[in-house]
Amino acid sequence: MFYYILKRIVLGIFAVLAVSGLVCVIVYFTPVDPVRMSFGQRTDEETIEIFKKKYFLDQGIGMQVFHYFEDLSPILWISNSDTRLEDYTLFVLKKFKMHQLIVKHPYFRKSYTSGKSVWNSLTEALPATIILAFTSMFLAIIIGLTLGWWSALQHQKLADRIILSFCTLVYAIPSYISAILFAMVFAFYLGSWTGLSIQGSLWEFNDFGQVGLHLENLILPTIALGIRPVSMICQMSRASILDVMGSDYLRTAKAKGLTEWAYLTKHILPNSINPILTTISSWFASLLTGAFFVEYVFNYKGLGMLTITAINQFDIPVVIGCCIITVIIFVLVNIITDILYRYFDPRITHH
Repeated sequence: MFYYILKRIVLGIFAVLAVSGLVCVIVYFTPVDPVRMSFGQRTDEETIEIFKKKYFLDQGIGMQVFHYFEDLSPILWISNSDTRLEDYTLFVLKKFKMHQLIVKHPYFRKSYTSGKSVWNSLTEALPATIILAFTSMFLAIIIGLTLGWWSALQHQKLADRIILSFCTLVYAIPSYISAILFAMVFAFYLGSWTGLSIQGSLWEFNDFGQVGLHLENLILPTIALGIRPVSMICQMSRASILDVMGSDYLRTAKAKGLTEWAYLTKHILPNSINPILTTISSWFASLLTGAFFVEYVFNYKGLGMLTITAINQFDIPVVIGCCIITVIIFVLVNIITDILYRYFDPRITHH
């Protein structure tokens, strides 16, 4: 198991590097002048040359991508005169006459528009998106599994048909449409009764400059983002439970007088969990994509809002940083899912 996890981590690192390299190449091909984005129209030629040399913008696309990965690398062989040393948080392993070997924090560079560290922007935005994704997924799992279990037990009955119709309806509505509808109904038309705001973040500044936690701003984005996964979790759990209920060993166990609770908790749920896990893990990763649009609708300041703002402003370092963090999350979710497969079903072997 240990070697399997190690293998998955190594493959995950290669996947992150490959996708990050592709994103860098695509983004660096955009017709944007980073110097003008950073300094505006009024700046002297000397400042332009210093900036271009520092970020290797005077070189080809291949070298720009290579040096960007140098900035991300935790270990680097670098010249003593390299101007990037002033931006690194580093520890010198060995210093030579012309170069030095350093261990450093991955450097995501600085925003072209604000001059703020991209890493600081990511660490400020990511917790809000993670909380939104987890609360949405938790809501979807609770409702989806409950509806799926009840639908399976009421197979071919009226309740089963109503639940399946509901799942078909909510699945057909994209997350951003749900966000707009929920914002209009519960925040605009019924806002005086619900007390909910159309726009707002999890953490906001008050009139005195103090940061406050506003959990009420999490309600509508959570529902809008979590309502669609309910459909797939419900349908997958229903199909999986029905498949297990049709097994010969379960019919035999029930004929021998197995209690309904033991029948459900010891046999049906453990043997039907793997397809449900697959659905949950794939939708959790997809929630990050949906969060981009939902955050934009509700002006919820998370990773999605940061990415869309950076794209609108052609802020290349922020765009690349957001893409890399998103890829890392996708890879981690897949690794955790594979580990859970083995935990819930010992019949699965990893090589």
